[in-house]
Amino acid sequence: MFNRVEYKKNALAILHNNWSLPCLLTIIYVVLSCFADMTPFLGIIVSAIMSVGISFTLMKMAYVFTSGNLQIEKVSFSTFLEALEDRWLVSLLAGLWNALWVILWSLLFIIPGIVKAYSYSMMFYIVAENPKIGAIKAMDISKILTQGHKADLFIMDLSFLGWIILSILSCGIGFIWLYPYMTMTEINAYYDLKRMAFAQNKLTPADFEA
Repeated sequence: MFNRVEYKKNALAILHNNWSLPCLLTIIYVVLSCFADMTPFLGIIVSAIMSVGISFTLMKMAYVFTSGNLQIEKVSFSTFLEALEDRWLVSLLAGLWNALWVILWSLLFIIPGIVKAYSYSMMFYIVAENPKIGAIKAMDISKILTQGHKADLFIMDLSFLGWIILSILSCGIGFIWLYPYMTMTEINAYYDLKRMAFAQNKLTPADFEA
């Protein structure tokens, strides 16, 4: 069962006393985006690569938190660099493939574009977790994971509206904390959607292999 309240609660628990690195990565993301957005094509590339890198880092933090294993290597900035080194190309391709189809669907009307954006919303988490999966396969898996849950994901995003407004009123400073919070919440949703897909035999672990 999709449980956005639990996903948000777990996100805050994971990030508790661990805000420094996610906030630093968010600042880097914003700075790079300010330069990259002068060219839409470059903006898509920077957004995709940074999103996957940050997602991988937060996934590692979630894994360390849930495992409780103190022997696991501490998540640091090098974790983010590792993600960029191993995933930059597939991230770039996934970003372009995602943007292409969202734009094409948006040409029909804004609503189909939004629906498809949610349909493809798990792509970057799939790539972050499985770097050998190609962009096309990641999109296909995302469509299966989000089947029947696109409205749930939309409502989950709406639940952050109050924080988004406060972040805007703070001249955008609040987004430094809000972006990691929203991303970690979506990561929790991704893991649960994957679990549900396995339980319903829609997907198998083998589907996440290259």
